[in-house]
Amino acid sequence: MGVFEFMLGRKKPSPGEVARERLKVVLAHDRIKVNPELLELIKMDLLKAISQRMEVDEQRVQVNMTREGGLDKILADMPVKRQKIAFEWDPPAYTPAANALKGNKLHVEVERMDEE
Repeated sequence: MGVFEFMLGRKKPSPGEVARERLKVVLAHDRIKVNPELLELIKMDLLKAISQRMEVDEQRVQVNMTREGGLDKILADMPVKRQKIAFEWDPPAYTPAANALKGNKLHVEVERMDEE
């Protein structure tokens, strides 16, 4: 992408370029013998891991195999809705509420609200 291309809008790929990219994906899958079921399992594992810290648009997640620079790559496109802010707090033993907490730990999750 050129320096000013983002200002002018992205150039639409030609049908030939789209077909070439699809063929690259199919060839990469075939070359390293990755079946669609394995790719779906990888997608679910990635989604599970990322979802612990971020809210992801699960309907738009895409995981593909490509070959670039002589290397096979897994590319994951996961649109993020928001970041989850979470932390654990281990209260001091003298805190009155410490005994009421299960496992003596309090899990706090903070959701950031964007102003519209």
